[in-house]
Amino acid sequence: QPPVTFVVVQKRHHTRLFANNHHDKRSVDRSGNILPGTVVDSKICHPTEFDFYLCSHAGIQGTSHPAHYHVLWDENNFTADALQSLTNNLCYTYARCTQSE
Repeated sequence: QPPVTFVVVQKRHHTRLFANNHHDKRSVDRSGNILPGTVVDSKICHPTEFDFYLCSHAGIQGTSHPAHYHVLWDENNFTADALQSLTNNLCYTYARCTQSE
């Protein structure tokens, strides 16, 4: 049997992400939101569990709302960077998505 990685995605939370420097064009878009593909996996995440926040979309109106990913089971032994990259890339497979970058 193939190895399984089970990830739960949580959208209903009260966490918002902001750039430290709102004037740095390399870290924010024109509306001041963080850039699509931004990952936070330290400081605000659980110290012993495999979880991370990923903002995979551009904020159209208001503040971007990142998804909170909880890795519950990982038989593939993904590194944090590999799973975060895969997760971000999978967000762009929906054909009708027009606002991701």
